[in-house]
Amino acid sequence: MAHSIEVVSPVSRKISVTVPAEEVNAALSAAAREVGASVTLPGFRKGKAPASVIEKRFAGEVISRATETLVERRVADILKEEDLKPLSRLDYEGGQITRGQDLSFSFSFETLPDDIKLPEDLSALTVEMDSSEATEEELAAFTNRLLKSTATLEEVKEARLPENGDIVTIDVDGEVDGKSVPGMKVENYSIQLSEPAEGKELSELDKIIRGLHAGEEGTGSMVCPEDHVDETLRGKTVNLRVKLNRISREILPELNDDYAKKLGFPDLDALKKMIADQANHNKLTNARSEAERKLMTSVLEGQTFPLPEAVVKAQQEEYENEVREYLSQQGLEKEAVDETVKNMAEDSRKQAEERARIQLFLTALARREKIEVTAQEVDMQIMQMAHQYKQDFHKLREALYQNGAVNDIQDRMVNSKAMNLMFDKAQKVAPAAEAKAE
Repeated sequence: MAHSIEVVSPVSRKISVTVPAEEVNAALSAAAREVGASVTLPGFRKGKAPASVIEKRFAGEVISRATETLVERRVADILKEEDLKPLSRLDYEGGQITRGQDLSFSFSFETLPDDIKLPEDLSALTVEMDSSEATEEELAAFTNRLLKSTATLEEVKEARLPENGDIVTIDVDGEVDGKSVPGMKVENYSIQLSEPAEGKELSELDKIIRGLHAGEEGTGSMVCPEDHVDETLRGKTVNLRVKLNRISREILPELNDDYAKKLGFPDLDALKKMIADQANHNKLTNARSEAERKLMTSVLEGQTFPLPEAVVKAQQEEYENEVREYLSQQGLEKEAVDETVKNMAEDSRKQAEERARIQLFLTALARREKIEVTAQEVDMQIMQMAHQYKQDFHKLREALYQNGAVNDIQDRMVNSKAMNLMFDKAQKVAPAAEAKAE
């Protein structure tokens, strides 16, 4: 078998293959035997008809099976030999198989660019990482969130305007040029009123709410924020219509032994230990996540390399699906969701390109470090997915393998391992402000 590689672009390859006639003949004979094993022809016992007879009688099936087997085997051998990893589907040309003749075909795909610069020594990398121990303020905030999660609500019956600490239930409709704004049309939405952060003012929505009694409606306007998902609406005036359905006050439980026992703890000390442990865990998780982001930004700084279009498109589709899910959870109709996603095409493309850069870097690092995932690790990941989505593990596993989605799972796991390796080897230092305080 002979093959040649054409570099179509920095991220595209075309491989032309020639398979000698003797291998073609062997593949056809093997396929004929496979087909013949399950058929019965007049004058022959089941599975005993000569391969030459089967090849003529079932020519289409034999040729199809022989071609698929021969091409798949040769493609796999070449990719392994050349150490190439396709990042897109394979596009085939040719491949017409005929007994006694050489088989010629080609296949094209996108792959990693060659000019991704990887750190030679991962242990020489440095990244700032915040302390992972929760402060007294953070412990108090965690405790308050716990109490709020088990608080009771008491409707305010007296005729008064909303106050700080009240939980209000509202209907909101935000419109621009007579059209509802995605994410600004909700019913029976509950929020808790509070003082704005230092240096900030009350939002326009907050001002409208604070001027209403329960059952009243009010109007106002605001400027659509610059981080709104629909970039065509950013900076435009949004007309708001608000109805205040209900005002409630929050009744927090008392933090004592009785409360701890209601939550399943032997006493208040045990509950406080859980709070401290969980607060520290949350802070560590957040600190690591932020440090990983900083580390990735630093290793990609100044790097420019071409991006395979297939990778960018996959990332864009994933990002847009995340937006669709978010907007759907906000109660938007499908038409409004589709329109928003259409309008944010430029923004989603930028997001996709940034995600693709990270994916390619980690893929390249994983290949250099020879990082792999085992079949058992993949099964464990699928098992977690089955539990999360309340599906049967075996059915989910079969579906993922059949539609090829398991390859995406494997790639994500490999890239996650690459990120963990780089982060674990990098030196962690305290942020400048934190180090100075110490």
